[in-house]
Amino acid sequence: MKAIIYFSILMMLFASITFSQSTLDYQTGTGLIIQPGADVCADDVIINGTFSGGGTICGGTAYVLNLTAVIQGFYDASSNLMISDTVSVYLRNATSPFVKIDSAKSVLSPNGEGSFIFFNVTNGTNYYIVLTHRNSIETWSSSGNAFVSGSLIYNFRPAATTAYGSNEIRIDNDPVTYAIYSGDVNQDGNVEAADLALIDNDAFNFVTGYVSTDITGDGIVDASDGAIADNNAFNFVSVARP
Repeated sequence: MKAIIYFSILMMLFASITFSQSTLDYQTGTGLIIQPGADVCADDVIINGTFSGGGTICGGTAYVLNLTAVIQGFYDASSNLMISDTVSVYLRNATSPFVKIDSAKSVLSPNGEGSFIFFNVTNGTNYYIVLTHRNSIETWSSSGNAFVSGSLIYNFRPAATTAYGSNEIRIDNDPVTYAIYSGDVNQDGNVEAADLALIDNDAFNFVTGYVSTDITGDGIVDASDGAIADNNAFNFVSVARP
C-alpha cells in the first residue's frame, strides 16, 4: 500500500523537525503531499514521481511540471519500460532570444515520468521546455507551453511532433513510443565521430559504471553503445532549436 506522508500546520499546534546535514529518502511508492500552509525546505529538491498538494517548497510558490519522456538507448521495447535516469529541464522564453528562465532536475521513472519544480516562472506565460540528458540530444518542446494554477503537463512520448522539428525517434509500435535521441556523449549538440571515438575508447578499456559513454544505461560500455551512436551519426542527428 502506498504510504502517504502528510505535512500540515494546525492553527493551535506548531511543530517542527530539524535535520542537520541529513537526507530524507522517500522510496518508490511513497507519496509526498504538502498541505496548504506548509513548506518543505532543502538545498536541492529532486522529485522521482509526482508532486501534489497546496503547500510550497522553501517558502516559495512551487510550479510543477509533470513531464513524460523516453531516452532512446535506455528503453526496452519488450517491457515497454526504460532504465531510470536523471535529466534536467530548462524553461526558456517562447520568443527570441529564448532566454533561459529557470531549471530543475529530476529522475525519470521506468515509464518516463518525472516531476520538475520551478520557482521563477509565472502562470499564463509560454515557455519552451528543453530536456537534457547526460548522453542524449537536447530536445525542445514543439512550441511554448504555459502553467495554469502552478501546474503543467507535457508528454514527449506519443508523437515525434511533440518535439521541436519532430526531432525524436520512433522506438516502439505497441504502444507507439518516441524517444529523445541518444549518443551525444560530449554534449555538443551532434551525434558524430567525436562521440563514437569516446565510446570506442571506453569500450576498449572495459569501462563500467555511471559514465556518459554508456548509451544503453546498463553500466557497461561496449559495442551495443557504439551501435546506437553510430546509427544516429550516420543519420546526422543533431539538436533542433527555434
